[in-house]
Amino acid sequence: MKAMMMVESGMDRHISTSPPSNGALAVEHLHQRHHPEGNGDAHHHALLVREEDATSAGGKAAAARSPRSPSGGFANDNRGNPFLAALFLGILAVENTASMLARRYAVGVIRLKFSKNAVLAVNELMKLAFCLFMATRDPQKHGGGGINATTRRRRRRAHLRAVVAGSRPMAVPAVVYLAVNLISYPALERINASVFTAISQLKVLATAFFAVLMLGTPISGRKWRTLTVMVLGVTLVSWESAPDADGLTKSGGDVIAWDYAVGIACAGVQTALSGFGSIYFEMMLKRGVVGGGTGVGGERGAETFSVWDRNIQLAMYSIAIYLPMAFLDVGGANILEGWTPLVWGIACLHASGGVLVALSVLHSSSVTKTVAVCASLVLTTVMGNALFEAPLNGAIGLGCAVVVIAVFGYRDDCDVEEELRRLRRLAEGGPGFHRS
Repeated sequence: MKAMMMVESGMDRHISTSPPSNGALAVEHLHQRHHPEGNGDAHHHALLVREEDATSAGGKAAAARSPRSPSGGFANDNRGNPFLAALFLGILAVENTASMLARRYAVGVIRLKFSKNAVLAVNELMKLAFCLFMATRDPQKHGGGGINATTRRRRRRAHLRAVVAGSRPMAVPAVVYLAVNLISYPALERINASVFTAISQLKVLATAFFAVLMLGTPISGRKWRTLTVMVLGVTLVSWESAPDADGLTKSGGDVIAWDYAVGIACAGVQTALSGFGSIYFEMMLKRGVVGGGTGVGGERGAETFSVWDRNIQLAMYSIAIYLPMAFLDVGGANILEGWTPLVWGIACLHASGGVLVALSVLHSSSVTKTVAVCASLVLTTVMGNALFEAPLNGAIGLGCAVVVIAVFGYRDDCDVEEELRRLRRLAEGGPGFHRS
């Protein structure tokens, strides 16, 4: 069986709809029309700059101002739990690979017919149910064993009302990822999937740019170099894995027509929006205070939002968007028409992926999360070749090697900068050293 597999570099899993799941499924649907011999996923998740987790002593995500960032950037001197970060990142990489391979098999090999928007809506419902379960059992918010059941129920209801009342800021990433999903259609109608995929890899640098702009995250020259190398490696793998289409070749010899330029512009806007949405979610997740002020989550009278609360808020808006779209897809009929156990499994993978993304960002940072997703590209490439005869030539192997080296290089960069910060703090606080 000829199953050309176009490898995704990072399914941009929107933390509630999993920026990988929104656009990826939409791109699958459109690309399947252009390439009946196989499906090409071309929606990827943005790579963000490492930004350390700032949490209060009670474990609530809170905004923190860096002593070296008067403008109010998020502090990056407070590291999250290294064990939890490594655990969630490792599971996320495996989940991302499993999700891509399952979707490839469903739509590219056995060609199941089902509403992609229905998958998005159902995975948001699953995630909403799970996050509600976790949020209502938070002992720090609702009291432990010393509180009677009536008081706990009253506190839970009050907190959930506050979550709903304070959810408006989370409408922004939901709408952003809807726009990312919609823009991918006109882009893929004008340019082939390989060009679209190559441009999408710029999300790594776009997210880094927004991290600096919105979070005030300092990025050293060594990290910029490592991220750029990673982009080149992922682009090489994606470019070589994608089939040619519509007479557009990779040689670059064709004259770029106006329609083609519009497609390039749409792909660029989609990439920028994806990076912005990811950074905005990280900002909201680590701020955690109703109203989004500069106060810390532990302030008296301030309602804090946990990672579960933020996912509840985002899921609410995502369901409101994708459920009507699912009914439109099926003409008002049963949105679960054509569903098999495999499709249910894909929905479960998307839901778990959204939660894993949020936990990874909370305990490490968006950049580290997406580095893990990029690392899963190597596993996806190898498994895709073994299972679906996806292309695996010398250029793809070289790209995978570049990605692996860049991932370890980025980890080394983080260790070096952490050691430099430690030595700087030691020097500033040691005898004979004073701030000027």
